[in-house]
Amino acid sequence: MATVTNNIITLGLSGKVGNLVFRRRGNKTTVYIQSPRKAPLSEKQKQAQQRFAEAVALTKQALNDESERRKFEEMAKKEGKESAYSAAIAYFCKQIH
Repeated sequence: MATVTNNIITLGLSGKVGNLVFRRRGNKTTVYIQSPRKAPLSEKQKQAQQRFAEAVALTKQALNDESERRKFEEMAKKEGKESAYSAAIAYFCKQIH
């Protein structure tokens, strides 16, 4: 993992470029090399991916509502999460079994 600081080219960059994955947390940008998958996903892994996708969709929908956003911001502070988004993801992942 590499940390990018004060670089005009990568400023605000997040996502995948080739086999490099840029990730932003707060004011830091980190760079990872995407490792190739060695084995196909198991049925359990596919189900977990589907549940996570559902949690992401519910989170995006919830955070568009101002009162829900405030609820998750308070939850994030209380639980020591970085953001309302991470608190909402955790909440919805627990709800979807």
